[in-house]
Amino acid sequence: MAKVTAPFLLKGTINDINFVITADGENYARMKGKTGVTSHEFKNNPVFDRIRNQGQEFGHCVKKASQFRQLAGRFNILAKDGSVAGRTNKLLFEILQEDITQPQGKRTLIEGLKTREGKQCLLRFESNKLRPLDKVLKMEEQYNLENKTVTLTDLIAKKHLDWPEEATHVHLSSATANWDFENDSFDSCYSDEIILTKESEKQTLILQTNKPMGNHLYLIFLFIGFAKQERKKYKMLHRKNNTTTIIACYTP
Repeated sequence: MAKVTAPFLLKGTINDINFVITADGENYARMKGKTGVTSHEFKNNPVFDRIRNQGQEFGHCVKKASQFRQLAGRFNILAKDGSVAGRTNKLLFEILQEDITQPQGKRTLIEGLKTREGKQCLLRFESNKLRPLDKVLKMEEQYNLENKTVTLTDLIAKKHLDWPEEATHVHLSSATANWDFENDSFDSCYSDEIILTKESEKQTLILQTNKPMGNHLYLIFLFIGFAKQERKKYKMLHRKNNTTTIIACYTP
């Protein structure tokens, strides 16, 4: 740092030199410091190894997340919020970190999903966090692995569902997806849709799907969507009113 000797004080910047006036009236000149990190430094400096490794792993999860959101694509179109992409990326990155077979930078979602803890991370994932299942459905659902059925026993629509004000009907459906996450393929089967009015009598609903092709990771989704009747048609309410939730997952 150089001290300025002159009959006047200088303040400001000339090229790469900053002129500074201190509180006690001294005048200094100093060169601008370097800011930022060059691409070469970031790539080769070991200080940034952890950041590079984490970025590489996160990018791996982002690619897988795109397919993950398609497993129940028919439902997600009707029930999701604006944060679902980011939350999916975060979810899969958390699962990747369950891979203890490799050091950071080489961990994979494939190994993470093979663990019991990784599969548990998937349970109760909501496509629409604004309408979580435990707030929309005020009763427990039952899932039968062998028959691929979701059962709602003695459902009273008006009592057991949280209805948006303008809704007149509710659509309920389930999906079973087989996700071959190692080979980036999947097959999904959807149940028939059951439509109820708000005043429907107590009844037991059984939503059943066919068995999807393959025997990899099975994910079971429950969809509850609300609609408003307009003449003889049902108009689905905005997706922020509906819910799609993973209620079970297992490897056959």
